[in-house]
Amino acid sequence: MRRIVLLVFTVLLAVPFYAKKDEPVVMSVNGYDVKKSEFEYFFKKNNTDSVVTKKTIKQYADLYLNFKLKVQAAIDAGMDKAESFLNEYKMYRDMQAEDYLTDNAFIDEIAHEAYEKTYNDVGPDGLTYLLIISSIPEDETDEAKNACMERMFSIYEKLKAGEDFQTMSQEYADDDFISFDDLGWMMRSQMPGEIGDMVFDMRPGQLSEPFMIDETAVMFRVESRRVIGSFESESPEIYEWIHNRTDIDKEAKVRKGNEYASRMGWDIDGLEALARADSLLEEIEPEFGNISREYHDGLLLFEISSKEIWEKANDSEAVRNWFDANKKLLSYEKPCFKGMVFFCQDEDVFKQIKKELEGVDVSEWVSKAVEFNKESVKLRVMRGPSGNGIFLKGQNAYVDKIVFGTGEYEPMKNFPYVNVVGKVIKEPENINDVSGKVNDAYQNYLEQEWIKKLRKQYKYKIYNKALKKVCLDK
Repeated sequence: MRRIVLLVFTVLLAVPFYAKKDEPVVMSVNGYDVKKSEFEYFFKKNNTDSVVTKKTIKQYADLYLNFKLKVQAAIDAGMDKAESFLNEYKMYRDMQAEDYLTDNAFIDEIAHEAYEKTYNDVGPDGLTYLLIISSIPEDETDEAKNACMERMFSIYEKLKAGEDFQTMSQEYADDDFISFDDLGWMMRSQMPGEIGDMVFDMRPGQLSEPFMIDETAVMFRVESRRVIGSFESESPEIYEWIHNRTDIDKEAKVRKGNEYASRMGWDIDGLEALARADSLLEEIEPEFGNISREYHDGLLLFEISSKEIWEKANDSEAVRNWFDANKKLLSYEKPCFKGMVFFCQDEDVFKQIKKELEGVDVSEWVSKAVEFNKESVKLRVMRGPSGNGIFLKGQNAYVDKIVFGTGEYEPMKNFPYVNVVGKVIKEPENINDVSGKVNDAYQNYLEQEWIKKLRKQYKYKIYNKALKKVCLDK
């Protein structure tokens, strides 16, 4: 999940040759100029749901700058040279490049042609998936033919009773006169007229009675039926078929290579032009350059953030020390009750358990309640939404009524007496009082400190005059 979030802020580092020479520079980071087109591409991509204003552009520029600084730190640390990074980046890069190294218009043309031919060949009746059992008489006598039909009717009755087709086919595997075959998907045009009429009148799962045709006893079972849908609904299967055809795939690549050769003025054949285009793809295809660099820099951002933030946030002692020094930063936004709600059979039970809890840390109250209920269940407890004994005002009807004096509650039938043990606090007393919140706060602290360090370490500048032109002109 972190990696996906980080990709939001990825950008293109290398300036391709296709950039306009007079294009405004939006910012410079450690000697690298961020051109308007580069910044604008990723701003538009990552702000699709926002109204574009000068303020949102300026806010994004600040995030963008932080990202550029982090990526620069990753490069300085040599993370872009690591074998694991290079392998993962190349795998993704090559996968994305396929769309740019294939004549997709040619592939689409083949797909539509295949669909039209299939649709016309299949017709309105669609396809039926057929199984067939056939048997030939041992000789040409009437007795042999009758015996053949008897065998077939015996099989027919067993299948009608629920016997499995594959199981029976193995049972008769050594019988030279009986055959079980899977015909697969069949069109009406592939069958003789009367057979086609019969089969396409059958329902899925239906078995025909045995009958003689050309001195052979046969019976069919329709496994399923389907009609040809729209191109959109059938296209996944069509494109899968195309991509399994190496001849079509090669032709699509050669065509794309020829297109690049013509476009770039290369006097070479299609396959050679394709290889050259692949090596220059980030430059000759601006959109691919953005996509490729997006993943490239996203991986670097993930690696450097792991080192500078997430690994450090796993140091429990460092987290605890930071919490002890920054409790006030985690003060509760609403009045907060620290303790537990007790549901008792009567007031005397509550007085007993309250006495048991005197001087005992709240983290041990549950175990005390369990011990109290050892012989018989006299009470139940509630320890807050996060299980740490913290109730914010408005989270619990019992606490709101008893502690804060607002609202009403419905008592439990078997434990009608309700009361609380604890106190109102304004800020957490220990790290358990804020559960996972302290980890988020500590990570945010680490990131802010890291950004301060990077902004001192590297030279950078945002050109506000150029920034005002982002997305505001065409």
